[in-house]
Amino acid sequence: MKGLRWGVVLLAGLVGCEPTAKKEPATHHEEVRSIEEQSRKLSPPAGCEEITMGELANGVELTPIMYTNQPMLRGNFGSFGDPAAPDLARIRLDVNTKPGLYDLSMGGGNTFACDQCVLGYKDAGTAAEKYLVANSGTMLVALKVSPDQTIGALANVVLREAVNAPPLNAPFRGSALVPGGECKWLRFATWNTVRQDGCDPRQGSLTANLPDTTCVPTNYVGSDGTLERSLGTKTQGEACTTTPAASEYELASTDCEQGYACTDLLTQNAQCTKTCDFMADNPGCPSGMVCGVYGLCTEQSVLESFGFTFDTAPIGTSCTAGVTFAEYCGSEGARGTCLDLGRTGTATCLRNERARTDCGPGEDLGYLGYVHPGNGFDRTYGFCYHDGL
Repeated sequence: MKGLRWGVVLLAGLVGCEPTAKKEPATHHEEVRSIEEQSRKLSPPAGCEEITMGELANGVELTPIMYTNQPMLRGNFGSFGDPAAPDLARIRLDVNTKPGLYDLSMGGGNTFACDQCVLGYKDAGTAAEKYLVANSGTMLVALKVSPDQTIGALANVVLREAVNAPPLNAPFRGSALVPGGECKWLRFATWNTVRQDGCDPRQGSLTANLPDTTCVPTNYVGSDGTLERSLGTKTQGEACTTTPAASEYELASTDCEQGYACTDLLTQNAQCTKTCDFMADNPGCPSGMVCGVYGLCTEQSVLESFGFTFDTAPIGTSCTAGVTFAEYCGSEGARGTCLDLGRTGTATCLRNERARTDCGPGEDLGYLGYVHPGNGFDRTYGFCYHDGL
């Protein structure tokens, strides 16, 4: 394993990317068909141009890999500006977003205030670039396999020209609509970011513990994963072999026991490694091990050898005097991150959370940022902090 640790950042960015694989549209779901039928009877609001939306992709489907602090589905609208410049389409969900209907007017066109957001850019990367944010419409989340793997639809969505607005220097910046600005209208569109072998590795999910399989996490925080057949009896630390899937409709297989990934992320050569959920009361690691990045059990000393740092402070208390940052504080089942956001010279152990909506009143979700090759990133490792707003 190389380059697992990078550093801590608090600001997120929007980067254009094309999906790496084709997907079938999500129109086979009854709820989606119903919304589509209703949308056919609608007309664009006065002064709004009708547009379309192409396919979307999630973090691990993109090249390079881009996992944001909350699920961000990325793709393009049908071209409505300069044909030489992309018109970017984005859907942001909260990790806790459940299947159901959502009213896009709830955020009032403010990206700081929405948990289910639709936004985009016209002529991205050019001097004529314009920011677009939805301030009305309907979102249907029809199916959820993991926070990043969903099937859904949008209907009667009005996107209006917007500008960045306070808070600006925060993980979730705000936006404000431009009076008299451009208006685009999306009659109906679907998305499908569910992978053929996708799963949710979080403890208690429907796909975390299927018979004779292991859900292997694909992001740092262990909230998205890929299913593998577990056909052997090998366990922690034993050398293992992965056999690629014979077709796109089958799963790769390993000679590890169920619940063990065959991986070389933490070792020189591939070994069976127990998967875990660091956010669970009992993460599930063998005695003497910790639940580390990518939901893998290992010794603390192994993570430290890659540059990860630990502090013994419980959540909500001061970390060791003089310590301004440590990825891990608290204890197994109650993890946090040591951060000195007030620049006092000593950090506080801030509790880890995956979802922004799990942070309390007066708090927001910060994140640790880790690098992927080709300017990719993983920002899923979150913590709640007092934002002063």
